Amino acid sequence: MSFLAPFGLLLGALSVPLAALYFLRLRRRRVTLPSLLLWHQFQKSQQLATPFQKFRRNLLLLLQLLLLLALTLALARPFLQSDAAPSQSVVLVLDTSASMLATDVEPTRIEAAKAHATQLVERLSNTDEVMVVVAGARTEVRQGFTRDKGEAERAIDGIDALPAQGSLREGLMLALSMARSRPGVELVVLSDGSGEDLSTVPTGGVPVRYVQVGRSAENSGILALDIRKSPVSELDRQLFVTVQNFGRKETAGSVGVYLDGKLVGMRTETLPVDEPVSLVFELGGSTSGQLRVDLEADGDQLEADNVAWAVVSESAKRKILLVGGDALTARVLAADPRVTLSLAKPGEVDAEKTAAFDATIFMGPVPQGMEGQHYAVFGPHPGSPARFSEEVRAPAVLGWRRTHPLARFVEWESVLLTRAHKVSDAGSLAPVVDSDYGPLLLAGESSGGRVVQLAFHPKDSDILLRVAWPVTVLNTVGWLTENLPGAEGARGMATGTPFTRRVPEGVEEGDVVVHGPDGKIGASVSDGLLRVRDTTAVGVYEVRAGDTTSRFAANLVSPRESRIAPRGGLGLADGQASAMPGAEGIGKREIWRELLMFALLVLMLEWWAWNRRKVA
Repeated sequence: MSFLAPFGLLLGALSVPLAALYFLRLRRRRVTLPSLLLWHQFQKSQQLATPFQKFRRNLLLLLQLLLLLALTLALARPFLQSDAAPSQSVVLVLDTSASMLATDVEPTRIEAAKAHATQLVERLSNTDEVMVVVAGARTEVRQGFTRDKGEAERAIDGIDALPAQGSLREGLMLALSMARSRPGVELVVLSDGSGEDLSTVPTGGVPVRYVQVGRSAENSGILALDIRKSPVSELDRQLFVTVQNFGRKETAGSVGVYLDGKLVGMRTETLPVDEPVSLVFELGGSTSGQLRVDLEADGDQLEADNVAWAVVSESAKRKILLVGGDALTARVLAADPRVTLSLAKPGEVDAEKTAAFDATIFMGPVPQGMEGQHYAVFGPHPGSPARFSEEVRAPAVLGWRRTHPLARFVEWESVLLTRAHKVSDAGSLAPVVDSDYGPLLLAGESSGGRVVQLAFHPKDSDILLRVAWPVTVLNTVGWLTENLPGAEGARGMATGTPFTRRVPEGVEEGDVVVHGPDGKIGASVSDGLLRVRDTTAVGVYEVRAGDTTSRFAANLVSPRESRIAPRGGLGLADGQASAMPGAEGIGKREIWRELLMFALLVLMLEWWAWNRRKVA
């Protein structure tokens, strides 16, 4: 028999003062007696008062010592382990999310968790069963219930954490669904706690033990990587990098930007505790290649969030069709190097012809069937997506959404209008510029296409005489086409997210080759849709589908995984998940409950003996 809490044996030290109470007696005071008839009774009393006399049998003392022994053993949590013991089932849930790659526990948290899991398996008896479940970017049963310890240990040894956001919740739900099919089952979760809310996970009465892995919270990571148009020049772009210190003390961090391995920018900043820091790097419009961003911070414990990638290509030109436009609007579009302009008269085009362009600008009637296309209507023309009612005179601008891309660099407050139309039905469009009679400029999405609508004719205002008009036209083109391939020249996604794209007709699975950061990976093609599921590695992926080649980047960029501070508990719905520091408790038959029942029985016997002596 061994003990899980041997310090509980110190309670046995109380037996010394307990026994002393029976050996020691108070000295009686001398009394003068009138007769020696009582001498024999006095002599017997003196013998009883002699300290450390020969111990006489005392039932109450024996019962009290026995009670103390039972309580001491129960507190020390003794256990028995025997092949003849009743069998039990254990489900091991190993967290394999990115935070388990932290190095605050040598060599990493995931390796420490695997070592704990292996110890748990070794402590099981030959009649016990064990299952291994992986909870991470991929949730799966790595090993079904087995009594073969070798199989379970090999399954554990083959587990690796991935630099992707995982879901401990999904792993717990899977493990609990499997556990409920077995009597006497126990769940053991080896994790740093995850940042998920697990309060709604019902255990259904299944005992859950939580083995906390990890100690430190010190980590800084890249949270966002974005490439946008420069506010200074439409031809240039800017790289926005957001980093954050998730530790408990302020630290210094350096961010380096590399294009095809060549350093193009470096910044060193002080990173305050738990506050995002945004950095901006200038990029030219002709920049193309593989962009890598590296972060170095003092005391950092996780490398997976210290690098982020982007595939940057030269901004592609947009094919724009102007229908019924005036000479000024045509000159504005033709002067934009991002635009390849085509002109048409109202009535000469239909929805089928406009579909060949990236976006269409109407300054006249709108043909039917434009759903799903990107287009703008500069005026309350027939066929517009919005519905208009009566005309109003001299509407005054009350305000506008200054953060909307359509309103960038335009002071609408100074624009004067002679007339406009009230909007009776905006449909799916939302106001961008408002007047005292209703919206003047609306924008939104309809059937997957972006739409811009003016509630007034430009000629019915002085906007054509202002710089605001060419800026509004260029803002409209930029917003309508910003999500098209090559609009910004960068493609990125979170690791673990499947990559999908349409492939040319006739391309089959055998015609697709995908290379990731770690080599060639698999892909599937079904109904003309290509899917790449294995995107758990940080870096650049190249996809060749027939005669076309495309690249995309996958990055961790997960605040939940970068916040590596271990949690003290899982916070399950019914308060389950008791903490367990290591491999203790599994594969053993604890007998403290039986000892407490025995102590209660002894206490009842002691009470009976005491009352019997009083009666006697």
